[in-house]
Amino acid sequence: MRPPAIPPKCGQCVLYTDSRMFCAQLADDEQVELSGQSRTLSMKRGDTLGDSAISCWPIVAVDSGVLSLQHLLQDGRKTITTLFMKGDIIDLRDLSNRNRGALIALGNVKICRLSPKIFEQVVANNPKAQKIVWHNLRDQAFRAIDHSADIAKKQALEKVASFVIECHHRQDTEPKNSHLVKIPLRRIDLAEYLGMQPETVSRCFKTLQKRGILEAKSLNLLHIIDDLRLQRIANGEKEPEIPKSPNAQVLKSA
Repeated sequence: MRPPAIPPKCGQCVLYTDSRMFCAQLADDEQVELSGQSRTLSMKRGDTLGDSAISCWPIVAVDSGVLSLQHLLQDGRKTITTLFMKGDIIDLRDLSNRNRGALIALGNVKICRLSPKIFEQVVANNPKAQKIVWHNLRDQAFRAIDHSADIAKKQALEKVASFVIECHHRQDTEPKNSHLVKIPLRRIDLAEYLGMQPETVSRCFKTLQKRGILEAKSLNLLHIIDDLRLQRIANGEKEPEIPKSPNAQVLKSA
């Protein structure tokens, strides 16, 4: 018996073609069933998935681009609380006060709105897919913790340095391009995410360039010249910790 044919839309989606992503872990029959009950969507900058859309499709997987979770405060102010990028799975089921926020595209974005029923079946029965989901949600939690610390404690230059490092860690780079990093959103959006003014964000990038830490290849493409100094700034000018050798001896003062 021939295996079911994979839908053409899946063959063009990184969630299926990248071996590290969720759909790449699925058997052919699982992929066909999930795809048949799910919906793809292309978004442009400013397009929004509001409460009604999230209620119908609460599980979203990002194929490309940057999707933001925008939180609406009681007094009407808005802020970007979270950024979702390629490969992220967003599970907003049973989220309280969902009408206070929305998922908003910060550029051209492709997403797949997954069927909650089929998604739950796959996660329950496919250990590899389950592992990818748990790792993804864990990474999102850690990024949220780091971001809250950045907002609360770090100065402007430290915040920008930390974000450059985050982008570098989250992107795929070949060895020959290991020091190139793409900043995938506009300065105005980055400023809102970091709790800063756009002018301050621009000054921070210029400062890092003047210090010989970064080189701007274009507005959104940077070359990290001195990653150790960049890390020190992100850590509050402290030297990055060097793991101790398990065989190292502890020197005691006389």
